[in-house]
Amino acid sequence: MGAYQLKITIKGSKPPIWRRILVPEGITFETLHHMIQASLCWSGQYPYQFEFRSEKVRVASDKVEHSEKYKYLPADGTIDGQISKDTKFTYVSFNAGSWEFVVLTEDYLEECQDNSAKVIKYKGDIIPESCSSLEEYAGLIEVSAVKGLEYDMDAVNLRLDQMAEDSGEVHISDVFDCYDRNSILEIAKRHHMNGTSKLKKEELVQKTISYILDEKIMKPYFLCVRDCEIEAFEKIMSGSGQLNQLESESMDYIYAGGYVTSGANHCFLISEEVIKAYKAINTAEFQAERSRLSRIGDYLCAANSLYAITPPSVVLETFNKYEEKKLTLEELLSAYECLRPYRCMVTYIDGNFADAALSSEQKGYTTLLRTQKKVPYYIPTEQEIRFMSDNSGFLMNEQLYRLNQFLTSELSVPDEMIPLILRQVQAELSLGGQLQDVINDLEAAGVLLETPEHMEMFASIITDTWNHTRMVQNRGHKPYEMVMKGLEDVSAQRKNIQKIYPNDACPCGSGKKYKKCCGKNA
Repeated sequence: MGAYQLKITIKGSKPPIWRRILVPEGITFETLHHMIQASLCWSGQYPYQFEFRSEKVRVASDKVEHSEKYKYLPADGTIDGQISKDTKFTYVSFNAGSWEFVVLTEDYLEECQDNSAKVIKYKGDIIPESCSSLEEYAGLIEVSAVKGLEYDMDAVNLRLDQMAEDSGEVHISDVFDCYDRNSILEIAKRHHMNGTSKLKKEELVQKTISYILDEKIMKPYFLCVRDCEIEAFEKIMSGSGQLNQLESESMDYIYAGGYVTSGANHCFLISEEVIKAYKAINTAEFQAERSRLSRIGDYLCAANSLYAITPPSVVLETFNKYEEKKLTLEELLSAYECLRPYRCMVTYIDGNFADAALSSEQKGYTTLLRTQKKVPYYIPTEQEIRFMSDNSGFLMNEQLYRLNQFLTSELSVPDEMIPLILRQVQAELSLGGQLQDVINDLEAAGVLLETPEHMEMFASIITDTWNHTRMVQNRGHKPYEMVMKGLEDVSAQRKNIQKIYPNDACPCGSGKKYKKCCGKNA
């Protein structure tokens, strides 16, 4: 059996970044893709494309759009029909961006009997697969003021050997080898692992993997996995690594724990070792305990978003209103202790569940207790509880939809910025923020209200949003509900906040009077 000697160079790299590898003849294009990815210390999860431009021939993975100008060969076809000595072609890997490589077949070795690929020479350090371009990589190196990730050819060739033996199985050591040292330290810190700061990367990888796969560590971590998260995790285990966007977002907790690795297009992989360890703890009793803990955590999340300081009695009242199996104070406190090391949204102090940010500052805690109105706690609906727990406390409403439309149609705010802005606005208003506070937040995000018309439209929308936001100081009640339920005087509802008089300070924050600033052309 022979082998091809390929030189794979990142197009446009100066100085050139390349790998010279031997690959066995008779392999498929799919296998060649994985061998190239391994030689780059990438995970191989991304869509890819081979292109032989002179012949108008392409080989592309699923979900890569086809062009009528090219003939397409199957990815499971062998490379021998297209590759021979002196063949030059293009390989594209669609990571965060489109990485294009020039591949040259330098030689054909008749006497090579190895069935695995092998890197025989290289130039250039490892580029993190999360980088979208050479420019981003150069910026990363410049900002961090350090050299790139050093390439370990022996470790790469060991991985290529294992790939040949395992026929595509994913091993956790391969995944961790592709992480930088700081990423591994973050995983270790999340599991409260000590004694890692002085370890070299190789030893750090081994010890962290051994630690997180230990049943005594993995089981309590997975007990805190929410129902929607475990469903996505088991979907990947079943062989369907492709998740929709919502499922993909629900993988953050398990990903942060080091138990899955991510790729492009919401694709995730789980190593054989993690699958084996999970199967060992995955009993009916475990799932019942985990699901119960997940539901309790959802109610704690909703209560924290609505009140910031919550007596256990309110959590119990809400939980027992909707759930068939009733919750006791003892079980609630026990569940809190299980969740606290990994999903620390609240802290139990002075007999209350307090927002973690408040608990770090005693003054803030006591101030909020003093300013909260002495009204009954608002009890959310089941739908509100589910939405808040699925969205880290955020609660969408009709007024925020209007704000969304205003930001996109009137201010041309990019779609990817909208979710963050809406969360920020709601968080600001729920804590009693004013119009100017919201404007300041927008300006900090680079969104400016440059015309009087935009200012008036925005003020009107924020007024409406303010009146329909569940506020911490109102123990979860909206301002208009406070009026309608007789919990507060009508005058307290801010019906006219959008009205700006000529001699008022301009809401844009310039320090000028409104008539001398944004109001002069109104």
